[in-house]
Amino acid sequence: MNIATLSDEARLKQVLWVLVPAISLVVATEFVVVGLLPLIASDLYVSLAETGRLTGFFALSAAVFGPGFTLLSNRWPPRYVLMFILLLYGVGNAVMACSSGFSVLLATRVIQGAMLPAFISVGAAAVVSLATPDQRGRSLANANWGFVIGVLIALPAGVALAEGGDWRLPFVLLSLLSLAAAVMTWVRYPHYRMSKIPSIASQLNLLRNPLFLGHLLLSVLIFAALFAAYTFIAAWLDGYLNLSSSQIALALLIFSTVGLAGNSVAARLADGAPIIATVASTAALVMAVNLAGAFGNLLPVIALLLGIWSIAHTASVTLSQVRVTMAGGGAPAFAMTMNLSCANLGIAVGAFCGGWTIDRAGIAGIGWTPAVFGALAIILCIALTRRAQ
Repeated sequence: MNIATLSDEARLKQVLWVLVPAISLVVATEFVVVGLLPLIASDLYVSLAETGRLTGFFALSAAVFGPGFTLLSNRWPPRYVLMFILLLYGVGNAVMACSSGFSVLLATRVIQGAMLPAFISVGAAAVVSLATPDQRGRSLANANWGFVIGVLIALPAGVALAEGGDWRLPFVLLSLLSLAAAVMTWVRYPHYRMSKIPSIASQLNLLRNPLFLGHLLLSVLIFAALFAAYTFIAAWLDGYLNLSSSQIALALLIFSTVGLAGNSVAARLADGAPIIATVASTAALVMAVNLAGAFGNLLPVIALLLGIWSIAHTASVTLSQVRVTMAGGGAPAFAMTMNLSCANLGIAVGAFCGGWTIDRAGIAGIGWTPAVFGALAIILCIALTRRAQ
């Protein structure tokens, strides 16, 4: 397909139709582990906190290696970059399904994590270049459906597939779907090179902008708050509410479905008031997580709080992606990859700190760490608003 024969609007739709499901698979690979932590820990005879490193090391790799791979990926047509990474994820998930060594699992997760920012950033750059200036926030939020679906559906789907005790089955399915998505990308994604790619020097100049750096730090704090709790939500449902495997899968499915509303809310606010919306979503999440742990077995109240938690979680993810990418101006791919790196650094910090807290306070203390990071994020939001004025 020659993308030059299409209008920008048609090009954007073509890119989104291919990009959204592909992003969902890549992101699901990162987060499917969250719902499988208890099974993996039991099967490999490691602690729950140690198993949480499968999430933390993936995120840390994305934070450290992601920007470099993204800068290198600008030299190649997006179609080739996306297809190569999908193939790598397919092979990596097959390794996850077949290996019994925890060190091999960690190494595989590190390799996959390094590729994640490049994949999403290449797609985001295409979306920004094709959307009109006043619709870029909404268009990025539409592309973010892939991220949202990957994050939220991975948990219940993974738990449901592993209900018989086999945590490897979700990785088998992800491997097959990733390989199929690679083929679909080759067939359907427009074959073109991005025009007006900023030089590496001009992209790196973003890192000299204090306001941009402030937005990156904000992403670290927000994602640390989000994943200090979210990493252990399946363990919380199991250990704190004593739900069965099927009940956990159902609860996570409802959590995911409700969370889809968060992306819609964020899309409406992304072009107008992303900082104010970030404060609101962060405060709502911290409140919901901590109150959910305080209401014991009052299931109707907990269900309501889990709904608020889910909506706030999804909205926070979307707002961070949009906020930093728009702050990146003419270098959206690099801005996106820096945000993803900082977000994954936050995920790693949140997973490690959340695991440390749970090891000492028990699963009932799941909300303590998000409260600390959430408070710091809100303070930084206020500072960024004052500096932007």
